[in-house]
Amino acid sequence: MDVSFVCKILYLPFFSVLAEKHGTCSSPVVHDEYSYFSTTLNVYFKYNVTKVLNEAGYVPSNSEKYPLGGIVSAIENAFHTTPQLVCSKGALEELRLCFYKDFKPRDCVTQNDMYSSKSSCPKYLSLPAYDFLGHDGAETEVSWVPDNEGHEAL
Repeated sequence: MDVSFVCKILYLPFFSVLAEKHGTCSSPVVHDEYSYFSTTLNVYFKYNVTKVLNEAGYVPSNSEKYPLGGIVSAIENAFHTTPQLVCSKGALEELRLCFYKDFKPRDCVTQNDMYSSKSSCPKYLSLPAYDFLGHDGAETEVSWVPDNEGHEAL
């Protein structure tokens, strides 16, 4: 049986809601839920923030503090664009990359929100490793996504 067919049938309502909520800005470049999610995955693997940060020496740690400027510079050097960072309680909560409709990266920072990353993030911040309960109830530490070799890029 074709797995993509099964996925389309079983998850179409779920995909539709997410694509309508998050994918409308990619129209008319992306036409349906399937192309929205496949494009999203391709962009995710092509612009692998985790790999860039790991190669620059920024690894998940609940105790280590890293310079905000170094994290931003690592992303700027790799992707030639300025990310937006959101922090909470001294830790990086989100690192956002922004794109044009053709999925080429663009600066997230504009003249109006030039200091948004600096205002929510301290000069030194942690990149937390997260703990969650696995299927057997045991606590498991989860770092960032592993290296994604073999995934097709855009």
